[in-house]
Amino acid sequence: MTRSSLNMPTAVFSGPDHAAEVAKQRLSGRFDVLTVRPEPEDLLSAFRHCTVFIDASMKVPINADDIAAAEQLALIITATTGATHIDQAALASRGIPLKTLKGQTEFLRGITPAAELSWALVLACARHLRSAIGHVHSGQWERTQFPGLMLKGRSIGLIGMGRIGGWMARYAEAFGMTVNYHDPHATEVPANANAMSLESLVENSDVVSIHVHVDDSTRGMVNAGLLQRFKMGAVFINTARSELTDEVALVDGLESGRLSSVGTDVLIHEPDPEKSPLWRYARDHENVVITPHIGGFCPDAVDHVVAFTCDRILQHFDDLKS
Repeated sequence: MTRSSLNMPTAVFSGPDHAAEVAKQRLSGRFDVLTVRPEPEDLLSAFRHCTVFIDASMKVPINADDIAAAEQLALIITATTGATHIDQAALASRGIPLKTLKGQTEFLRGITPAAELSWALVLACARHLRSAIGHVHSGQWERTQFPGLMLKGRSIGLIGMGRIGGWMARYAEAFGMTVNYHDPHATEVPANANAMSLESLVENSDVVSIHVHVDDSTRGMVNAGLLQRFKMGAVFINTARSELTDEVALVDGLESGRLSSVGTDVLIHEPDPEKSPLWRYARDHENVVITPHIGGFCPDAVDHVVAFTCDRILQHFDDLKS
């Protein structure tokens, strides 16, 4: 736990060390920046005394009791588009704003790591990379065990045509794929994308990738009923949020062959993967590729996002003075 200066309002920062340095530089002279490890015992102890909480880790849930104990808290801001790990109702009851990157369209347009990881998972699933790499590491060399899915001429269905969905459509075009999408709120759609209902999309797509925010209309949208309508042997990708899916239904889909593979960067109960049905299935089945919520975690991108986030903090408090 480190801090930069004294006798100023405290901004608690949870995230990588390199980004903490960016926060200290950006907020120098206005806030005492206290950096904490993204572990409950460290973060929550510091959180009780902060004016601003900057979350660039998303590892520690912030519940109503934590918020009630933070008497000086005036703002929570995240370096992410979502913040389902924070009790937003408790914040609202005290009139404390929560700022995320959601809606920061112009800034986010140039931040591509999450889309790049999404496409990496498409390729990993299509070419059985997890099992093929393990096969070679065990000293074997038999390519016929890993028949790949040629993406050219196949179709990808994108649930959500926002920033990341748009990049996925561009990548798919480069690979010679047909692009289907479902997003009633889409405003900028690549010319190669075909609008469909959600049901038609999953029925007509070899790969389905989800890129939407979690709210009451999207929570649990990839459920057992929808999965029954997927093309037999489809690939499913999720780098958005685990709350969008029913993990038990995903496992059922894998066991039945409805899904040939799943690539995901998110799990329910993260960061405790052992509570996840999908993780438990993946221990004995190599057609699931799981990464530890690394979608946006490229140091150059994180530093850029944290700098932007700190500028928003300064603007927020400047606006309160005016």
